[in-house]
Amino acid sequence: MNNEIATEDKFMKKLLIATTALVGTAGVVAADTTFSGYGRFGILYEQDRGATDADPGVATQEETRLESRYRLNIDSSTETDNGVRFAVRVRIQGDDVSNGEQGAAGLNGARLQVNASGLRVRVGNVSGVHDAAEVVNFFGFEPGLIGQVGHYSTFGGGPIDFYEVRSNGVTGVNVKYEMGDFAVMASYSPDYSENLGIGPSTITGDYEAFEIGASYTISGWTFGVGYGMAEDADAGADSYDTDFWTATATGTVGIADLALFVGDSDSNFTPNDDVAYGISGSVPVGAATNIVASVAGGGADDLDEAYGIGFTHSLGGGVSLSGMVGSNTSSNTVADLGVRFNF
Repeated sequence: MNNEIATEDKFMKKLLIATTALVGTAGVVAADTTFSGYGRFGILYEQDRGATDADPGVATQEETRLESRYRLNIDSSTETDNGVRFAVRVRIQGDDVSNGEQGAAGLNGARLQVNASGLRVRVGNVSGVHDAAEVVNFFGFEPGLIGQVGHYSTFGGGPIDFYEVRSNGVTGVNVKYEMGDFAVMASYSPDYSENLGIGPSTITGDYEAFEIGASYTISGWTFGVGYGMAEDADAGADSYDTDFWTATATGTVGIADLALFVGDSDSNFTPNDDVAYGISGSVPVGAATNIVASVAGGGADDLDEAYGIGFTHSLGGGVSLSGMVGSNTSSNTVADLGVRFNF
């Protein structure tokens, strides 16, 4: 594993050189701060919600519950005289929780970035390549209000680095370069327990992850491939060592927008016994309504085929009504219905 991941020193030196080249002759002009986000609320259903392997088919939580979320993104940016853009984002988010309580809204860790001439560097609370979904269309088209199923559902490749929405997040770096129809992205989260000078730490976790991906667009289709690896040697019985790959294709056939997904992993986390595969799509059935569906199969042995079909209907003004019905990877029926409003 250590031979597969470039050392932190080499990665940070290359990052420092790239960033210095971007900002070498900077003169600052006016800054800008914007606000964006959404709210949503509705009803969720999951058959046998909270059932365990020891007692399958017996719900330990309410099968039908209310769902709500408030998300506010705060983006501040400025640009130098030479056109180099600096930006930072923080997010405030509040969600309901499965026990029926309304969770308190929380502020997450900051994500900072600099970009110019096709190169973008992000540091702080960043997404990994797959979570960013910019070169690999990891999520595709998710039916319903919250995305209870997707074309990725049977993929057991994780863990992947996610952008933390309500707390600090793991400090990392994400670099993307675009040139015409080609794009490449890499992300890295170093093991910060080494900085304590005491070896692996039960506070920070002996965690390290690397992901890389690329995409190319031709004839209206975007093809993406990704690779990732992660290890956590300080998690006791839950320690893991994983590497995985994915490939996606996104385009249009007739009036339908489609996304295709395949992926596999070699890990002790949730190993894939077969290659995971999936397809999702969105089809307009009127001026304001789309039918959205997804199906996923293969992948990990303990994950059943997952599928769902739903709709999204625009009410105007950034408001939409969405719903779905389907089956998750536990073969439980799932459904939702609710409203989302963007601002």
